[in-house]
Amino acid sequence: MSTPLVSVIMPVHNAAPYVEAAIRSVLEQTVERLELIVVDDASTDDSPQIISRFSDPRICRLRSETPLNAAGARNLGLAQAQGGMVAFLDADDLALPHRLEAQLRTFQEQPEIGVLGSLAESIDENSNALGDSFVVPRPPDEIPATLLFQNCLALSTVMLRRAWIRPFCPAFAPAEDYDLWVHLAAETRIAILPKRLVRYRTHVENVSSRQPEKMAAAVASIWSRQLTQLGLHLAPSHSLLSHWPVHPTRSQLHEAEQWLLALRTANAQRQVYARPAFDRVLAARWFSLCLDSWLLGFSLWSIYHRSPLAAPTTKRRALLLRRLLPRLLRR
Repeated sequence: MSTPLVSVIMPVHNAAPYVEAAIRSVLEQTVERLELIVVDDASTDDSPQIISRFSDPRICRLRSETPLNAAGARNLGLAQAQGGMVAFLDADDLALPHRLEAQLRTFQEQPEIGVLGSLAESIDENSNALGDSFVVPRPPDEIPATLLFQNCLALSTVMLRRAWIRPFCPAFAPAEDYDLWVHLAAETRIAILPKRLVRYRTHVENVSSRQPEKMAAAVASIWSRQLTQLGLHLAPSHSLLSHWPVHPTRSQLHEAEQWLLALRTANAQRQVYARPAFDRVLAARWFSLCLDSWLLGFSLWSIYHRSPLAAPTTKRRALLLRRLLPRLLRR
């Protein structure tokens, strides 16, 4: 086989209900010059037997007899990758047929991009659609700042140029992909293709569902490292932004506003992030918090607009009014 255009890395650990469909979704891509590196991470179910049924020469099978976790399994696959591009797909997700073609075309048209994700349709364990995209589209210049608050890329949607291949750090599992994007955002341009190219499966066996404490600790470490660049320490206020309560208080909203303002001041001094993009991300975060605080009543209208963080638009005003008016009319 000629050198593949893209290598797809698929770690597999006890994914018998899903792995066959995942493999087929790669083999049925409109791009034929690919290799699929399937890394069986010490599976104890029927995954090895299911993988062995495939005879397609584009498949490279690897197995570890001792558990490596997903980060280690992906690193094993990366060491074998021959393609000029590398893409990822977890064994419980599905790639739509034109996924690789669309991403390869974008890389060709936009050589400044080093890492490219896409939107992803959420599905349940039976492949039923769950609604909106798992990923939110956002401009490339806002992605580095967004990573200060959350992982805004779904690993199964990501393709990157070979020049930007870096090993995943198992110490940050199960958020090892989040850790990698933060590093790469400082080195190359990351973009999200505004197309649904992957079906992302949500079920009780997702790593984030099985290891919530480990996930929280890893994310806190990633936040802490980024905040250190701004001269700040990780504070409860930062976690509050990502775990906004269903019934927030005025005090919590004020705390969130003050933290966002502190971030803006710190970045103005350190210039870690491009200021216009950083300020837009903070403004969007402030609006989202206010929108999710609608139970505070119509005074929220003034609270939002009086903040130095406010960047009101016609759309934002309309959304806020839509949330607040029903409570006002019930008085």
